[in-house]
Amino acid sequence: MNFISTLSFNEFNEYINNIFNDIIKNLNVYSGSLIVFDENNNIIFKIEKNLNIDIDNISPGKIDQMFLKEKKPIIINNEDLEKYNIKKKKNDVISSIIFPMYFKDRLIGIMNLNRKDKKFCETDLDFLFKIKAYILPAIYNIILLEEIHSERERFKNYAYIFELIVDIYSKTNTAIEFMNSVIKTVKNKFGVDVKLISSDTPGKNSLRIKDKYYKIYIDYNTDEEIVEKIKDFFMKIVIIKHSEELNKILENYSELAKETLLMNFISWDLIQEINSALTGLNLIMFFFESQHPKIANELKKSINRIKEAIIKYKSNFYNDESIELVSINDIIKEIEKKIVFLNPDIKFFNHIEVKALIFASRNILYNIILNIIVSILKYTNNKRFDVYLIKEKGFYILRIETNIIRSEMNNKDLKNSLKISSTMLSNYHIEFYYSSNENGTEFVLQIPSKSD
Repeated sequence: MNFISTLSFNEFNEYINNIFNDIIKNLNVYSGSLIVFDENNNIIFKIEKNLNIDIDNISPGKIDQMFLKEKKPIIINNEDLEKYNIKKKKNDVISSIIFPMYFKDRLIGIMNLNRKDKKFCETDLDFLFKIKAYILPAIYNIILLEEIHSERERFKNYAYIFELIVDIYSKTNTAIEFMNSVIKTVKNKFGVDVKLISSDTPGKNSLRIKDKYYKIYIDYNTDEEIVEKIKDFFMKIVIIKHSEELNKILENYSELAKETLLMNFISWDLIQEINSALTGLNLIMFFFESQHPKIANELKKSINRIKEAIIKYKSNFYNDESIELVSINDIIKEIEKKIVFLNPDIKFFNHIEVKALIFASRNILYNIILNIIVSILKYTNNKRFDVYLIKEKGFYILRIETNIIRSEMNNKDLKNSLKISSTMLSNYHIEFYYSSNENGTEFVLQIPSKSD
């Protein structure tokens, strides 16, 4: 006789063994088994006598399953098998009892008893009904302990998943990488069917990242309320990771735009300073040359090399090809497309009335306007841009209306970032200013239009 379980039920094993031994002895049973089930009909406890098979392989047979539907004990003799279209076994068992045990309509155990020399009768069933009052509480205690143990293990796993989510959050760079990493780890560790489902259209509990909608599917029906809380926590962390990802990209956009503008501004300023210094040197050379002609000749060579280097640099950086006919409309559309692709929650509303073409460096003008938009996103809570473009008295007026409140415009970093765009715009004779009122803040570029 033996038992099997995920827990050690020594005291229950001894108690049930004693009762099972009494049944075997009193009913003159040759072989048999007792199987205990949890709430999902998984076997959690087994004992057996003379079955001559490994206890791990004991499970309800086809005959047991057939008569379990009737939810009552039954005696089956060899001659009854044909009546039920069941093939006789090649052993000397002539009679069996299938004795299911229920608690509140839930199957918690099944006892199977076999005789080799005498058929069971109703008196034997009466004896089992009496002994059931003693064995049923022990069986149910096993189930309760197993459920407590199982629940404790599940809650350990739930706590582990919460920790796992936080840990993977700190080790991943993007929202997609974070989601895939969590799902893969949970899948591998617990064998649960978890999927990340993407769609082009929104659905219930879906989250938009760039141009796709994502949601989590979990094939797991236990502790549904807790699992929903884990999913909710997971999706909130995904949102935080996605926001972090967007902030990094916006930071890169901002730095790249500012670097491009500063390089142009500083290099131009530096060239002007070098030209002024060269003018001063040439003036000194005029008075110095008559007294020290050899030294003056060497200095002239050095000055000429500096001049040639400046001309070469200017031809690469400030060539005629960099000035072109630029569409302000196209620049606005390109910036809108770039920003909205990153974060669909940012909204651009186009109120453009004219097609604006000016002569400028497209790269510089693009980065000037991009720097304005990204600075607003980076340093304020604004997520809406109403863009107006009109022509008025020889100027294109580009007006960008936002929901930025006056206090947000006091941010020093925002002002410094906008100053870079303002300085570069002034080099193109484009006036840039902004003003706030109770409704928000508007940013205005007054751009000279080209002659028709």
